[in-house]
Parts: sequence; structure tokens; C-alpha cells
Amino acid sequence: MTAPANSTARPKTFEWWMVSNFAMGAGYSAFVSLLIPPFVKEITGDVSAAGVVMAIIALGALLGPALGTFADKYSAHRLLLVLGVGGMAVAFVMLALSSENTELFAIDAIVMGVGIAAVSAVGPVFIVGARLPQAVEAKQLTTFSLMMPTGQLVGGLLLAAVAGWTFTQRFWLGAGVMAVAFVIVWLTSTDPNRRLQAAIAAGEGGSEAVKEARKASLKQVFFSLFGVYLLVLTLSSVANNGVNSQIANIMPNVYGMSEQMTSTMIGLAGLLNIILFFPAGRWMARSGGFSPFTAGIIARFAAGVGMAVAGLATGNNLLLGAAFMQLMYNAAPFVRLAQPNLAVRYAKFPAGAASGWVIAASATGSFVGSLIGGFLADQFGFNAVNWMAAVAAGLSFVVLWLWLRPGEERIHDASLEGTPDAVADAPGT
Repeated sequence: MTAPANSTARPKTFEWWMVSNFAMGAGYSAFVSLLIPPFVKEITGDVSAAGVVMAIIALGALLGPALGTFADKYSAHRLLLVLGVGGMAVAFVMLALSSENTELFAIDAIVMGVGIAAVSAVGPVFIVGARLPQAVEAKQLTTFSLMMPTGQLVGGLLLAAVAGWTFTQRFWLGAGVMAVAFVIVWLTSTDPNRRLQAAIAAGEGGSEAVKEARKASLKQVFFSLFGVYLLVLTLSSVANNGVNSQIANIMPNVYGMSEQMTSTMIGLAGLLNIILFFPAGRWMARSGGFSPFTAGIIARFAAGVGMAVAGLATGNNLLLGAAFMQLMYNAAPFVRLAQPNLAVRYAKFPAGAASGWVIAASATGSFVGSLIGGFLADQFGFNAVNWMAAVAAGLSFVVLWLWLRPGEERIHDASLEGTPDAVADAPGT
């Protein structure tokens, strides 16, 4: 690829607009995960209510494909990116102001979910849609991905430092962090947006691509190898986000970990994520996306089983629980980096539509995992969430091994024979 001739600035490995993904890590992976479940439980006295609120946040991410199409159609990528970060700031303000008004929880969750969906849908487009040189694009994607665990690390450590604050005070802190990110993204996203729009004007990602994306039939999406891939992603998301939605309740109630220690563990997971993105990237560059993706799915299965079994121990199970919790969180670099690569590999329609469906699949799994996790925690205790994660992750691995792996092998063999388009229309063929 070559950069458009009328790009306004030479692209760099790190650009300040990437703070939008930092806001995602701090806002969702740290502040939302650590504050909302115990906050809702304390206010309502209902464990399942926390699961419902987390599920509504996840449901908002289903708007990702629609928001991405809107941005393409109206050249509104910068608008959605800036408003997405601003939406997260507004959601935290609403949470701080509505601490005693349970009727507003759903509205708060919707605002948060839509903000997350906007950033998720358009953020990567500033890189993959800008016709950058291949080496620059790869470096920017790695840097952009690293911003999320960096945000998780900083957010987790901030919450550990202010563990004695009230929920209202900590929601105001979250709003402040998001507000700073909003200002940074707003002030620094003009040049990347011009670069993106120049690429679109030059013919990539314009109206014709949007029309092609809309032609993707349900058969192409669901009754295909790509559909099998979406099922693996959905089941894996049920496991990962089911645990994530209740992690602030699981760690103290199942393993006896303090609130401050739980925040520190979330921050540590973010630090390890940052480190693990580098070997994950090298592995993917060497052997493609399928191998690291498979390793991440296996790690989530092992983590779910480990957390559940450790939760049954009658003795001191804190170290075991913490170790398997870290394994669950640190499978993410291997799964997340490979997702765009495999989506394009398996889809028979344009990359933008494929990316949208990947966002929707992950959001669906997060919604289901949060909802079922909240119900199981209420009825059977918080360790039941770990068992749910073990079952869901186990099913995702079974689907991957029995149906996705043979399809991957067919594509690999076809590429060696010089016929890379030989992708099975149905998982069983």
C-alpha cells in the first residue's frame, strides 16, 4: 500500500488520537468492571441486577456494524470517535449523579454501551482504511491495540489507590479520566481523519465498498466457515465477559481477595497484556492468526476450569484463584490480535462488514455471559459464574477444533496450491 498523495501529516507509530483506545481500557476494562457490579449490588441488594446492567452495556456494542456503516456513508469517523469517548464520560457523570436512582441504571448503561460501540467500530478504521504502507499499518495496529491494556493498567491502579473513596467519588474520577481523553482525541484526530478521508476519496472504502458490504447475505454470514468463526467468538466472549462482568464480586466472595487487591490484579492483568502483545504479534507474523487464536481459546478454557475448581477448595484458594484469573485475562492478546486477520481470511465479503460482524458476535457473547452470569451468581453463588465460563470456553474450543480447524486447513492447502479463494461455503463441506 502507498499513502495518499494528499495526506496532511506523515503517519507515526503512535498518534495521540489512539488515546481513544486507552479510554476503552480504562473506562470499560477497569472502571466499569470494578465499580458497576458491586455498586449495583449494594444499591439494589440484587446480584442479578448487576448482570443485567453489564448485559445492557454489552448490548450497546451490537450497534457497531450500524455505526461503522453510518461513518462510512457520511464521512463521520472522527465525529463518532470523539463522541464515543465523550459518551463514556457522560455515562460516568450520570452514574455519579444517579447513585440512589435505580431507574436510571439502564439509561446509564445504554449511554456507556453506545459510546463503547462507537469507539470500537471506527477506531481501527483510521488505520486500516487510510492506505498506509504495510509496515506502518502493522506498527500502528499493534500500538493502537496496546493502548487498551495500558488503559486497563492505569485504571486498575488508580482504583486501587482510591479504594477508600465512595462509589460516587470514583465515578467522578472515571468521568474525569474520560474527559481528559475526550479533549486529547478531539484536538488530535483532525489530521488522521483527513488522511482517512483522502484514502476514501481515492477510491478505497467509499460508497461502492459500503454497497458491497450491504450485499453480504445471511447465508454468507452464518452458514459458512465465517459463521463457525463467529460462533467460536461468541462462546469465547460468553466465558471471558461473563467472568469480567462479575470479577469485582467473584474475587472477594469466592477467593477472599480484598477490593484493593482486586483492583491491583486488574491493573497487573493490563500490564501483562501489554507485554504479551509482542510475542503474540511475532507468532502471528510467523505462522498466521489461527495458531495464536487457538492458544488463546485453550487458555480461556483452562482458566475457566481452574477458577471454578479453585473456588471449590476449602483451604486458602486466593493464590490459585488469582493465577487462573490472570490466565483468563491474559488470553486476550492472542485472541484479540488475530481477530481481524481471521475475519478477513474466512469472510466472502468486504473487510468492513466482516469486522462489524466480529464486533456483533463479541457483543452478543458479552450480553449473554453477563445476563446468565448475574442469574447464576444470584441463584447459586459467584463460583457458578466460573463454571459457566468453563463450559462456554470448552464449547468454543470444541467448535474450533471440529469445524473451524478443518476449514483453516483447507484454506491453507488451497493457498499452497495457488487457489486461495477456496473457502468452504458450509462448515461441513
